[in-house]
Amino acid sequence: MKRSLATLLLALSMALAPQAFAHSAHELHAQNNGADADAPGNHGMFMVGSQTLFLVHMPMFTTEKHMYQIVLQASLPADVMAKYQALRAANPSKPYNLINVDNDTFTLPQLKAGEVTAFKATIYDGYSNDGGGTPGPVLFDNVPVTVEAVVIYRPFNLGIERPKQMVYTLFGRGNEAHLTHYIAQDPDFQEIITLPGPPAPFSAAQLVSTVDLNFTTVQSLPIVCQSPLKPGVYPTLLEGRVDAPVALDLGPAAQRVWYSTGNLLNRTDPCQP
Repeated sequence: MKRSLATLLLALSMALAPQAFAHSAHELHAQNNGADADAPGNHGMFMVGSQTLFLVHMPMFTTEKHMYQIVLQASLPADVMAKYQALRAANPSKPYNLINVDNDTFTLPQLKAGEVTAFKATIYDGYSNDGGGTPGPVLFDNVPVTVEAVVIYRPFNLGIERPKQMVYTLFGRGNEAHLTHYIAQDPDFQEIITLPGPPAPFSAAQLVSTVDLNFTTVQSLPIVCQSPLKPGVYPTLLEGRVDAPVALDLGPAAQRVWYSTGNLLNRTDPCQP
């Protein structure tokens, strides 16, 4: 079968710059999973937090080995962490990210099983949806990353219906808190928000162990091309419980680090013509 010019150009660009994309050329055109389901690979992750570093996996409905919503607590060497903290302080909403290097691949279940507790990665200055997901310029290369904890590990279950209301998972540690959208069905979106601090009703243990918040006034459908959450105070339910209402303040101090229906999350990006 003849390959298209776009495919040939993509293959050439990958050969010239193997770390230029968060996902391999095969994944950009994946139609099925087969033997690749549990194959070790490269995994792109957004970086959030300053005092405590969290890594938020870039999931994909298009390839089985990326069909996971995962958040890790991690650490970097002190000198790299100090430079990242300075960058994060200057650019609180920038989507800094990392990808494990080609000679240190792994599967996501290995993280949960504790078989992989460290890996080496390239850290990038920003991220875009271009080309199916493209990191910015390299900031640091071949950086040792230590996995301190698996905070969220959720394989996609396509047999579970999409929640009628938007659900976000709250996670963090100390005086830092973040939200990540609960990704349910294709199509969907990925969103990561850093809050100005932990919401008052939750204990330190709840923040570390994570809680789900149902946004009762925000419907899950239709999928929109910009964040459905605007600055304001939202009524939410802790774990969907009507006896546990929480007013969540998403004021102007909240920082949206990432929002996208692209980046190969969906088989067809609903926000691309």
